[in-house]
Amino acid sequence: MPYSFKTEKICQWGTRILIFLVPVLPLYISAPMVFPYITGKNFAFRILVEVAAFFWIGLITVRKEYRPAASAMVASVLTFTFVTGMADLLGVNPYNSFWSSYERMEGYITILHLALYFMIVRSVLKTRKDWLMFFNIISAVGFLVGLHSLSAPAATEGTRHWLEYNRRIYGTIGNPPFLAAYSLLTIFTGLMLLLNTPKKYLKIYYAFLVLLNTAVIYRTATRGAILAGVVGLLIMLAYYIIEKVKTRKWKLINTAVASVVVICAVALAVTFIASRGNYSLKTDATLSRFSSMLSNDSVRARLNSWEMAWNGIKERPVLGWGQENFIGIYAVSPMPYTGEQVWTDRAHNIVIEWLINAGVLGLSSYMAIMGTALYIVRKKYHGKLLSGKESITLVTALIVYFVQNLFTFDTINTYFIYFALLAYIDVVGSERGDARPQPATDAGITGIKAFLLTPVMMLVLSAIIYFANYRPMNESVRISRIARTVSEKSLPALLGDFRKTLRLNTFGDYDVRGAMESVSNYIVLQELFSREGAVEFVNETVVELERGISKHHHNLEYLTKVIKFYNRLVLYDPAFIPKAEALVRACMKMNPRYEWLNYALAEIYKQKKEYGKMYEIINNMADRDPLNDQKQFELALTAIFLKKEDVAQKALNEINRIRGATKDDIASGKSLLETGELNYIVKAYQKAKDFQKVIHYLNLLNIINPDHARVHFNLANAYLNLGDEAKAVEELDKAAKLDPSGYGGYRDKLLRR
Repeated sequence: MPYSFKTEKICQWGTRILIFLVPVLPLYISAPMVFPYITGKNFAFRILVEVAAFFWIGLITVRKEYRPAASAMVASVLTFTFVTGMADLLGVNPYNSFWSSYERMEGYITILHLALYFMIVRSVLKTRKDWLMFFNIISAVGFLVGLHSLSAPAATEGTRHWLEYNRRIYGTIGNPPFLAAYSLLTIFTGLMLLLNTPKKYLKIYYAFLVLLNTAVIYRTATRGAILAGVVGLLIMLAYYIIEKVKTRKWKLINTAVASVVVICAVALAVTFIASRGNYSLKTDATLSRFSSMLSNDSVRARLNSWEMAWNGIKERPVLGWGQENFIGIYAVSPMPYTGEQVWTDRAHNIVIEWLINAGVLGLSSYMAIMGTALYIVRKKYHGKLLSGKESITLVTALIVYFVQNLFTFDTINTYFIYFALLAYIDVVGSERGDARPQPATDAGITGIKAFLLTPVMMLVLSAIIYFANYRPMNESVRISRIARTVSEKSLPALLGDFRKTLRLNTFGDYDVRGAMESVSNYIVLQELFSREGAVEFVNETVVELERGISKHHHNLEYLTKVIKFYNRLVLYDPAFIPKAEALVRACMKMNPRYEWLNYALAEIYKQKKEYGKMYEIINNMADRDPLNDQKQFELALTAIFLKKEDVAQKALNEINRIRGATKDDIASGKSLLETGELNYIVKAYQKAKDFQKVIHYLNLLNIINPDHARVHFNLANAYLNLGDEAKAVEELDKAAKLDPSGYGGYRDKLLRR
């Protein structure tokens, strides 16, 4: 047998097996890594594509029929890849644009792998039989994912998933919107199979698969995916009606069916609107999310991020900011003061996303891919290479995919199906797509080429897998292991683990520094400097965070964390005052409209004991925006600290007025301050040594939560400072009764003070 034919068979089967493994990835959860639902799938996809490329290059070496052929689809994918690469290279953080992060696992490295995956799939899956096998694997895995999602126990109350998603299902995908997006595409692969099989039992199976995934989408309560599904249903219904009318097969029964569908849809909509406050709607996760859509916090946050994105688009309209740099728009957008700034790294809208990622050129090249796909489907339909039903299914799949991406973003679970559909559209029905090439007869030069190319390719492949996959995977595993054992190890041992992890020097260093900051914050807040290795750990955290500043100089979220960390350390080392001030002023130059920086500067003036400047900044913030209750609260705290009681009371009364307190509320002394705010007020009056006010606000806290032992303990302290031992003992007894183990032995200690 000729050498080239042996090589072809090995390479052909090696490539096909690896490509057929890609659809299995949605089942994989990488438990030892950080973000286990994301990182493992993406690393596995990259490795599968890289190894498949090794076999594919061997294949195209011996057979020209497997080499990339020119087509409009290939041109559009490669143009998109090129434009995105230019945008990333010229963006604000090319390193971040290329590598992304563990949480997202996108970036240019993913675009390169997807383009390569598209080329390989397009080249190797040549017949309908190949494609039906590929779609069958996708559908079978989709069936397992859906079955697991519907049968898995609900998230435990109090867990992170419960707090974020409540009763919404997630399965092996890990996130309800991502699961819905994946299920939506598997519905269309199921429909493709349904159209291409003559066997009745298979039709029943594929129909069941479609219904199962429809149920999954409903249970995820993902509004974008459900709306996209409705759009798809309307397109298919319109096609059905048009086809029946065109072929003159429209009968009374068709009119009846269409009328019933429309009437039911209208009736459901009217019933839903009329019943929005009903208990039944509130208990159904999906219906309740739709009923509260216009008032939902997540929807408002998304609209706010779209508004901010517009500032970023105007700033860099041509090639954008580069992938994974959405956070950069905060540098050019107004940022009103709020107690806790909410940061987002995604627009959750594919149009805005690519305008930010790669500007007008990037969005145009992205949309050109879909436009090309629609054009090819239309052309093949008119050329009778695709049936009408298959054509409308493919068109609907593309439109539905785009519509649902107006409310979310892609993951590898949807990317691999989408790019496979593009390859299918490009080759199906053509002469290339109908038959495999015959075995090669010339074994000479091609065999020698393959023999010489193999060790070179193996060396290159090994290097890529090691540096692009193994090292960041190893770092991910180490970060996860540190997080699980952080409470069990001494600080020197923990620091040693962090040092070893940082030696891997990958894009995961960002997460390592974040973990080090969390540990250091705990040390500072709990005042654990007497522990062995505590000072060294905090100092090394400072060094690492400062290294990160140069890599994330555009990232106000990261810089804000560093400023807050400096401000905590100022209490123990005044040397951090100039560092904090320098970073605050640098951020002010970057974005003068980031109002929190004024508050940070006021804190620095407080540490420098320049109280006049501190008060001036806070007072100006409140004067410029008198209806902002957060600014009034900061003014109240500052005034209490400076013993400006009239200013403090005026600010506190203003907060009540802003929050809708009635005259009776104000007259009765009722406060609309939240529990956390009352605690801050109590601490401020404790520092000001105004114990009458301490008692007043502790009593307000006691009204909100009368069974909190700590409140009674603090009341005992306040009464003791006023010399009222009888009241102090009374409150301490209440604290001891509520929490004997915590406060039972404090009575004698408190009275001996």
